[in-house]
Amino acid sequence: MKDLLEKAQPVVDFIRNNDNFAIVCHYDADGLCAGALLANALDRLGKKYTITPTKQMDSARIADIQSKGEHHLFADFGSGQIPVIEENLKSFAIIDHHATVGETSQPHFNAHLVGLDGAKEISGAGMAYIVAKALSPDNQDLAALAIVGAVGDMQDSSGAFIGFNRKILADAEAAGVITAKKDLRLFGRHSRPLVQFLMYNSDPILPGITADEGGTVRFLNSASIPIRQDDEYVYYVDLSDDLKRRLLSALVVYGKRNFVPDNYLKAMVGEVYELTREKDKSFVKDAKDFSTLLNACGRHEKGEVGIRVAMGDRDVYYGLAEELLRQHRRMLRDGIEYAKSKGVTDTGSSYLLDGGSEIKDTLIGVIAGMLYGAQVIGQDKPIIAFSMDEEGHAKFSGRATWRLVRKGLHLGKAMREAAASVGGEGGGHNIAAGATVPFEKKDEFIKSFNKIVSVQLSA
Repeated sequence: MKDLLEKAQPVVDFIRNNDNFAIVCHYDADGLCAGALLANALDRLGKKYTITPTKQMDSARIADIQSKGEHHLFADFGSGQIPVIEENLKSFAIIDHHATVGETSQPHFNAHLVGLDGAKEISGAGMAYIVAKALSPDNQDLAALAIVGAVGDMQDSSGAFIGFNRKILADAEAAGVITAKKDLRLFGRHSRPLVQFLMYNSDPILPGITADEGGTVRFLNSASIPIRQDDEYVYYVDLSDDLKRRLLSALVVYGKRNFVPDNYLKAMVGEVYELTREKDKSFVKDAKDFSTLLNACGRHEKGEVGIRVAMGDRDVYYGLAEELLRQHRRMLRDGIEYAKSKGVTDTGSSYLLDGGSEIKDTLIGVIAGMLYGAQVIGQDKPIIAFSMDEEGHAKFSGRATWRLVRKGLHLGKAMREAAASVGGEGGGHNIAAGATVPFEKKDEFIKSFNKIVSVQLSA
């Protein structure tokens, strides 16, 4: 940790020596946590700032950002947009974990530039946390937001954090803001009654339970798991350790009987992270629930609501975030049903989902990733999905599996190269990436992308 705190010093000096900042962060859970984390750190220094969540950086957006402050702080964002930032801004610092494009003489604190894998061992919020801790050791309590951001970035997808995320977790536990334990990792442990907890989960799909209330009730009854107690609905966290073990055993047996692959069943259990200072049975008690709440805000163009919640609002903005989450879950379910009914095209090197006008461009990537868990597609190749964004461009999102990454796949590079070949922009991680291209060039982009992916996987 000490070495990274020293490497963050140029950004620390930039913050200490200036005022009137414009924080610009990505609009997903990791970005909102990174932005909120820096905002909290600036508050404690008495610095002035604005904060703007955004899904991409282009000439129109950067023109709007220019007027937000005298000095700009990019969080979970910026490393892939250096050329356009350099062209339009004079004073800025970048704190990011995505692959870099171009060089800058301004402070640039990026995971890949300091020897860390930004795809799996530290998130954008984690990088922001290092800066905050370098500003003051009193900011160690902000490690909770770094954990939520990393979960939102799916960096615990192996079942537990690895790499530098474990050091951040140790900080969070030492500060008394996070507890980690092995448990069932499904969404809604704290926030949904037991029946809804099971029937609304789709990772993995359990035939006769997923999206089937009657089937879920029958399953729980057959396993002698209580649904109500003292006229109150039972939540997963209400169950005793014995009942939790019984539930897990029953789920595994049920899954095997219904031909759910073993690796999906094993992935249900792993490390979970609870925020100790948050109210039980709320959407902000469990890091997975919290990150999902924030993603709902960002994906529905209400990132400012998520930032307020991440910064501690538990009244008006928290209520707004809950409603956005309900809307978000409905739209994700509709998107998966659309993919099932319309069908996903096997292009040879990838799967392709055309979201048309039915799936929002802000949700297309999330739905694409969920199609693996929903077993709509196999795990033998990446998936790319697209829909039209508000400017009339084709917005592509790509998702893959770690098995494909280990074979040589790098979606971020493939997206960037394919987009550049048709006059668009792209980039991202090896396992998840995106691109924006002229709509009339989408077919050319797909061909170029598939050719690049084919080379990567045959190397």
